[in-house]
Amino acid sequence: MRAPVEAGENVILVGFMGAGKSSVGRLLAKRLGRCFVETDDLVTAQEGRSIQEIWRLEGEARFRELEAGLLELLTLKRGHVIATGGGFPCREGRMEVLKAMGTVIWLAGDFERLYERALQSGSRPMLDGKPKEEVAALYRAREPYYRQAHLVVDATEAGVDQVARRIEAWLRSRERVG
Repeated sequence: MRAPVEAGENVILVGFMGAGKSSVGRLLAKRLGRCFVETDDLVTAQEGRSIQEIWRLEGEARFRELEAGLLELLTLKRGHVIATGGGFPCREGRMEVLKAMGTVIWLAGDFERLYERALQSGSRPMLDGKPKEEVAALYRAREPYYRQAHLVVDATEAGVDQVARRIEAWLRSRERVG
């Protein structure tokens, strides 16, 4: 691992859709007394329309371009909890930048369970019209990026509160996070 987590350092959550990054991130930020930032929310605020609309009208390539534009903005954040979109860290060099910004935590999980959660949680452009096997292949392709995180927390069966507590305990054990 690395040196103790400093209070001004960001906590960055990565993982596949359905892992609970948004829910865990909101709760963790509240517990730590930090601001919460979600990359998908930043994209929708910047564009004035939903992720689904961006995908439908301009496609995945445009969405990924908008995400890439956020990286510089995120490097200005200090002491935040940041939840990234599932594909956000999965570009060459992106995890290195995220790791330089703070502590990166992968909310890992069994693909089957994450897939079911993602299906239940509403409209997901990455799932629209794609067979399960294709989504599983996407998960496998993203795993090497996620594995670069400083900490892995299995979110397969744990609830949001339990995952947030595990992360908080680990951060506090590393030193000054408050």
